[in-house]
Amino acid sequence: MQDENKVDEELQEEVEEIEEASVEQPLHDVQESVAEAVQSEPKQEIPKKLEQEVKQVGAPVSGKMEKLKAFIMECKRVLRVTKKPDKQEFTTIVKISAIGMAIIGVIGFLVHFVKELLF
Repeated sequence: MQDENKVDEELQEEVEEIEEASVEQPLHDVQESVAEAVQSEPKQEIPKKLEQEVKQVGAPVSGKMEKLKAFIMECKRVLRVTKKPDKQEFTTIVKISAIGMAIIGVIGFLVHFVKELLF
């Protein structure tokens, strides 16, 4: 029994040493590479067109055509950012939606049941 405990302790110490070495070294390497990249990367200039045409997303726009153009531009931006979910993401979304609908259904049933009992 003592031999097993001794072996367990030795294994635990080895695991801790491996974890410490594997966590600290890559983090240090990443920090160094980020610092080098920031120092070596030339600063990019903002085009003058973008500086002059500063608009906030959702800012009020006058005129119906301008509103339509702004809406289309926002739709394009959203479509560029979105991506098709993989199978795991899709199943997670479906499960969460089903749970939400079930909770709302149970609440509705309870409200209806209580109403029938009281009135």
